[in-house]
Amino acid sequence: MKTLRRTAAVLLAAASLLAFPAQATSFSTDQSDLWYIVAESGWGMQLVQRGNIIFATVFVYGPTGAPTWYVATMSSADGLTWTGDLYATTGPWFGAVPFNPANVTARKAGTMTWTRQTVETGMLNYVVDGVAVTKNVVRQTLVFDDFSGMYLGALHGTATGCTNPANNTPPVDIPGFNITVTQNGQAMTMVLSAFGTTITISGTFTQSGQFGTLMGTYSATGGEVGNAIVSAMNVQTHSLAADFSLSSTNDGCLTVGYVAGMRA
Repeated sequence: MKTLRRTAAVLLAAASLLAFPAQATSFSTDQSDLWYIVAESGWGMQLVQRGNIIFATVFVYGPTGAPTWYVATMSSADGLTWTGDLYATTGPWFGAVPFNPANVTARKAGTMTWTRQTVETGMLNYVVDGVAVTKNVVRQTLVFDDFSGMYLGALHGTATGCTNPANNTPPVDIPGFNITVTQNGQAMTMVLSAFGTTITISGTFTQSGQFGTLMGTYSATGGEVGNAIVSAMNVQTHSLAADFSLSSTNDGCLTVGYVAGMRA
């Protein structure tokens, strides 16, 4: 895209003045969240991920209808599938004081496998005492996060398929981006600006667990316009991160990448 190429050219002109340290990447998209099936409200699962390890708590109903939970610690080699042993636990009554950890027991009841499908969806397979269960689940949203604010960050992007091949851009890292997000319910506008170039993305915001998606249109300095998807949006107290895909309707370019910033 001409916008990305123009900004990259300014960056390369200044490259001799700046040096940026290499940054480590995380093991995978964070699977930590509450997961459930919308039509099966009443049971669910919580995943907590650290590196290639996921701790899972499944809260379901047993053969008699009594509330029951199972736990598993699963590991992964590829960031797509996690597996581990599943345990049924018992312990002292919650009202017993003091709590005696010696009365806690853990019995291996089967196995569990978690398969990451998309950012928002996954497949749960587990076996308890010979009973096999398969569930396709989604992240559970409690409330919408508030992404509103100003951030100082960087962009990584690649442009391909441009009508004019000269506008295609190989992978490029562009620091010094100002990111401004305005959010009113599900109406959201994200403005990225750097080196005299501005990209404005406006549309409808949705959220799945800890991640959000902005779908709409964009316009850029120089007259470029098109459709936009900003996905895997995650906001923290001091930071924002997201993937993006910009499909130009007048230049033919498809620009994909990711952006991240610290709150100003």
